[in-house]
Amino acid sequence: MYFPLSLLDALGFALFLAAWVSYTFYAKYRAKRSQTLSSLMRRHRERWMREMLRRDNRISDATIIGNLERVVTFFASTSILILAGLLTAIFASESLLGMLANLRLSSSSSVEIIQLKLLVMTLIFVYAFFKFTWSLREHIFSSILIGSAPQGDALAQLDDNQQHAIALQAAKMSDLANHDFNYGLRAYYFALALLGWLVSGWLLLLTTVWVIAVLYGREFNSKAMRLLRDNE
Repeated sequence: MYFPLSLLDALGFALFLAAWVSYTFYAKYRAKRSQTLSSLMRRHRERWMREMLRRDNRISDATIIGNLERVVTFFASTSILILAGLLTAIFASESLLGMLANLRLSSSSSVEIIQLKLLVMTLIFVYAFFKFTWSLREHIFSSILIGSAPQGDALAQLDDNQQHAIALQAAKMSDLANHDFNYGLRAYYFALALLGWLVSGWLLLLTTVWVIAVLYGREFNSKAMRLLRDNE
């Protein structure tokens, strides 16, 4: 049976996938059991939605949701542009292979291998696009929940538990949108690591370790995280 990838390329890609999946589960595990950037931001979302219920004028809340939507829309649009570029690169794989060979950067020996690697990268950006577009819809759901939240006399008729449930529902929806945005953004980081695969399996392993170190530092030990933790 013909298998185009070398043992090093296949091993590097397998470890890349294992690292991505393992880091995702580890981040979710840490967020449930300790203070992380994600868990701290969820608490701030809950505070935001409680304050939102007390406001008669919720234009500022709608503006915040609109700003979040614009950020997600930017990344979704960028994903489409990147996908177009990758598809172009797949059709121009012979030129790309020649360039890498002239620079003595790549261990890939055929156009088919380069195309396969670019196809894998394309699939990662397709995944990111779906995550960004779903995050965008969840932000729309959040804006609907804010718009439907009771005000004035209708709010006064509800007890504290009912008001808390309304605020918590809106906060959870916003948090879901943030998680899907993070998954899409994380896919961008790991797609950058996958660029090393065009050169060799060894470089893919190095870039994967580098990406995980950057993500870990930003999500668990960044200045932003410490600032939020200190203000708790």
